[in-house]
Amino acid sequence: MNSSPRRFLALPLVLALAGVGLVGCTVAVADQPAASGTASAPSSTSTGSTPDSAASTAPTPAAANPTGTVDDERMARLQRSSWTDAVTQHVVCIDGEYTVDNNADALVVEITGDCREVTIAAHGATVLLPAVDEVKITGDGSIVIVASAREIAIDADADANLVGWEQGTPEVRDAGTLNATTPIS
Repeated sequence: MNSSPRRFLALPLVLALAGVGLVGCTVAVADQPAASGTASAPSSTSTGSTPDSAASTAPTPAAANPTGTVDDERMARLQRSSWTDAVTQHVVCIDGEYTVDNNADALVVEITGDCREVTIAAHGATVLLPAVDEVKITGDGSIVIVASAREIAIDADADANLVGWEQGTPEVRDAGTLNATTPIS
């Protein structure tokens, strides 16, 4: 009979210790925003992969299946003039090809000169490009502003990139996730 009161005293102690062990733990639930564009909308050229489109391994042109939107805040990040004073690395392309590698992670890089192909492998970089033939993006979370391009290819492992072009209509192939592409107006 003496063990019953001890059990009742031990229960609050166990519950208090369990509560102390959970202090600092948080849980957040974030809803993924629904796509607001349609394939026939002429002003929306953003692309991205969703779980439904992940079954298709073939990249799609920008106008074929827009699933993301470029809102005013993202469009403001695509203005070349807002980055020119923040450039931390100036590069002159002299042999027609250049790779922005992981040494440029989180930097603002401006490439000038005559480039045919630029590969962006950096993560979280902002890259300002002249007119190029082809841009290939393999890194994550970068902002890419290109004067014009014939082709923009975003690799399957490249996620959450924001890409804009100032002139022309490039062929955009986006095999990644949560990327947004748009003409800059």
